[in-house]
Amino acid sequence: MTSPKISVVIPIYGNVGDLDRLIAALWRQTLRPHEIIVVDSSPKELPNPPQGDNIRYIKNPIDLQLSGDYNCGAKAATGDFILNMQQDCLPGSDSDLEKNFALLTPGRSAVTSSVTLPRENWLNYNFWGQALMARWVGTFQQGISGKFDLIRADVFRKIGGYDPATFSTAGEDMDLCLRLGQQGEVFVAPTQVIHLHNQSKRTRCADLFKKHYQLAESFGALFRKWNFQLRRIPYASESSHHLAKYLYLVLPFVLVWPCEVIPFLLVATNFTNVEVWRIQSPKKFIFLLLNPALFLVGAVATLKGFITGKQRYSVNK
Repeated sequence: MTSPKISVVIPIYGNVGDLDRLIAALWRQTLRPHEIIVVDSSPKELPNPPQGDNIRYIKNPIDLQLSGDYNCGAKAATGDFILNMQQDCLPGSDSDLEKNFALLTPGRSAVTSSVTLPRENWLNYNFWGQALMARWVGTFQQGISGKFDLIRADVFRKIGGYDPATFSTAGEDMDLCLRLGQQGEVFVAPTQVIHLHNQSKRTRCADLFKKHYQLAESFGALFRKWNFQLRRIPYASESSHHLAKYLYLVLPFVLVWPCEVIPFLLVATNFTNVEVWRIQSPKKFIFLLLNPALFLVGAVATLKGFITGKQRYSVNK
């Protein structure tokens, strides 16, 4: 039988990072990709672009963030299937692509892997970096994540790929997951993709607020577009990650019963980011104050995203 033609798309935005390691892992797959497309929308020239047989380096002249680079790569792809990846990720084993392809049965539009952030990687972050990524330590079923998403190319193009006009730097994966789900099942395989997430710079306290705002703004825009259909996304099952969204509904009652509601929120909002308590540092007790502040920032961003219907704030570049 003829091997399926799978085009791997990897955006890099001028940063090679772990790209060589990823490419080597892809060539070791028992089901080898048809081609690897590296997309770069950075205005800077890359000194040593990746080279090799069946490797293409594409300079995207239009910077539409990560989702725009995926669309650019998909447009150039010659395969019947697209595997969207990120350069700081690795397949969990040399047979994962073959396993996922076998699960891409008729009636399914995409097959993805669960995402794993190894604890040993997380422990190498500074305090604020650990706080930023605390809830992601371990393995999670995110659905479409851009990390190891095998998608039928014709379906991806039929729905127009990612929507960078609405979701600039966050929420684009969940939006794509729901639109792919309208064409066929998005199945989360038992395979894992390892998210190395090597932080290139020291994370600061301000970065937590910026990232929190970015993600919350995307939720507001997503909820305006999809409302309670968001529950169909596999990531929605991570209930501890979504408690703040329910507490937003309590905020208006501060105007009616401030003496009762404010103390309640001061306590309850500390459960919205409960994963930070796994950090082995006494500095973590500062989150007794930071968690309520992060909650308020998220509420403002969610409202903005809902009103505008768009996600625009970026901390990625």
